[in-house]
Amino acid sequence: IACEPKLLIADEPTTALDVTVQRQILELIAGLQTKHRMSVLFISHDLGLVGEIADHVVVMREGAVRESGPVTQIFGAPQNAYTKALLMCRPRLDVKPRRLPVIDDFMRNENVAQTTAMSEGDVTGSSVVAPAQAGVQSSPQSRQSRPQEAAPLVEAKGLRKEYRLKTGLFEHKTIEAVKEASFNLYPGRTLGVVGESGSGKTTVGMMLMRLTPATKGQVFYKGVDLLTLTAREMMAYRRKIQIISQNPYASLNPRFTVGQILTEPMKIHGIGTSDNDRFSLVIALIRRVGLADDSVHKYPHEFSGGQRQRIAIARCLSMKPEVLICDESVSALDVSVQATVLNLLLDLQDEFGMTYIFISHDLAVVKYMADDMLVMNQGAIVERGNADAIYAAPQNEYTQKLLNAIPRGYSGHVAGRHEHAIPAS
Repeated sequence: IACEPKLLIADEPTTALDVTVQRQILELIAGLQTKHRMSVLFISHDLGLVGEIADHVVVMREGAVRESGPVTQIFGAPQNAYTKALLMCRPRLDVKPRRLPVIDDFMRNENVAQTTAMSEGDVTGSSVVAPAQAGVQSSPQSRQSRPQEAAPLVEAKGLRKEYRLKTGLFEHKTIEAVKEASFNLYPGRTLGVVGESGSGKTTVGMMLMRLTPATKGQVFYKGVDLLTLTAREMMAYRRKIQIISQNPYASLNPRFTVGQILTEPMKIHGIGTSDNDRFSLVIALIRRVGLADDSVHKYPHEFSGGQRQRIAIARCLSMKPEVLICDESVSALDVSVQATVLNLLLDLQDEFGMTYIFISHDLAVVKYMADDMLVMNQGAIVERGNADAIYAAPQNEYTQKLLNAIPRGYSGHVAGRHEHAIPAS
């Protein structure tokens, strides 16, 4: 902006940011555009944001432009199968299908539908195909919350995390990252944890696994306080609680093949009686997450972000965990890959009865995944309860602010005048 450009290229400027900061960035860009009368090239995989800020949209796939036009046309009446698929596979707040549509299946069935239509004399191919018509892997029925058992699997009581910072030669300052967090996690259910960046979401997950020491509090797993165990005693419980990290490009050892990545935790925890036995388990895991058998001989850099996240999921499954902490596990993925990973997580939960803690700043994704929900603000839990009930009628002002900041697509067009503006701080 200092050089007063005629064109500002914004390349994924809001990726991995929470919804309120996203809103501030959008309004800042829109305001600067009006003030300086400049053009903006806004590059993003978040269709909700694109629909709010753009006047004209270009949809690309594999280096080619698949469709372009005014934002009203692209979002209201898309012509290309790929555009339709992108719009369909994004989790929505108003519906909760059993499965999210997957782009490859959508396009494959769209091609079949177009071929059938042409054979019947309809050569326009211009109508928007509904998911059921296109044969998308989604059900018109809503996905129901899982029943809540009487006894919780994990109980967190009064969790507190403080960091002591040096502010002078003899002066220190205490930062409360988490303030007296208490909650229950029930078997087979998903607990969503939402909040802005810095609200303490990830710190709570790290304290549950003892990857970050708690300043105060208790974490009971089937009645055993994990925070009082020795390091040796804790080893037996580390198998039961696993975590999928946010960045699939940093969570895998680049010097190891996929086979080595999956075998290493098995060796540490004594899973499998021999190398051949462990290799058979690795092949089974690779197939379960939808990768080819020859993946075991490849290195992480040979895979896309979505494939790497599948490898990370397979590594967690090698421990046969009961609790899986998903820490922003799909925030860095585009909507097409995101839908595939979310469907995989739900399939695994149905198959193995796993319990999830789903940490995310993406409220649409959390609503799709979660049965129960915690809302955190500045280290404190400000609202809790059934996820659908919170989205339908939030009781806390902060929760309402988060919901108002969710990108709504073209219906919430910003253009510097969004009605739910959040002042920058």
